[in-house]
Amino acid sequence: MIVKILGLADILAVIALLLIKILPKPLIIIAALYLIIKGLFFLITGGSIFMNFFDIVSGAYLVSASYGISHWVATSLVIIFLLQKAVISLF
Repeated sequence: MIVKILGLADILAVIALLLIKILPKPLIIIAALYLIIKGLFFLITGGSIFMNFFDIVSGAYLVSASYGISHWVATSLVIIFLLQKAVISLF
């Protein structure tokens, strides 16, 4: 059950990244903090180092994108990464 909730939250982070120009900045920062905290938590508890590190990087990228510092290639990579994690978590 918790895995499905985390997958749904990853989808919400993707939506926040896709709608970054429309959504209020505090909402984007909350989505980014979710990714960073989740990545740190699972990194400390001994999960996959790559996956959790990339969660942290994705959260940091979401923060930078909310301030206008983004590139379409990096955005695409983050979206693909988070979506594949979410789909695997949900199904």
